[in-house]
Amino acid sequence: MIEIGRLCVKIAGRDAGKKAIIIDILDDKYVLIDGETRRRKCNILHIEPLNQTIKIEKNASHEHVSKALKEIGIETRQTKPKPKTQRPIKKRKTPEQLKIQKEEKKKFRDIFKPKKKEEKTESKEVTLEEKAGLIEEKEESKETKTAEKQAKEVKPKAAPKKTPKKKE
Repeated sequence: MIEIGRLCVKIAGRDAGKKAIIIDILDDKYVLIDGETRRRKCNILHIEPLNQTIKIEKNASHEHVSKALKEIGIETRQTKPKPKTQRPIKKRKTPEQLKIQKEEKKKFRDIFKPKKKEEKTESKEVTLEEKAGLIEEKEESKETKTAEKQAKEVKPKAAPKKTPKKKE
């Protein structure tokens, strides 16, 4: 029942319900089909052969298949081949161009790089403690603590021994 030129209907897959012709028998399970469907390898279980046969050569081109199907009254799938275009070749940059590119990157880094010192001073001015006046008290307490530490450090290390006075 499965033979070259047999008209069949695809019953499974994307092209289900479309008619095709068997062009080649690949092995026990697979055949090559073409017609309303895409030209492709197909499982025999996914096609249902019809009673009609068409005289066609083994591995016939899509043009021969479409002519044979037009005689019966079936239109085939027409696709336009994609035009072959060559991919543009990327040119390598010269060392001079690379130097210029690096310099431009450095300029942009300097422009957009935030300055840390300015941010710190701004953040101190903006704190809520300064607005409330609490910072001054803290600074005063720090000054007194540092003064106390300095006073302790100034003390002599060894005090002279006191000699007992004789009573006359």
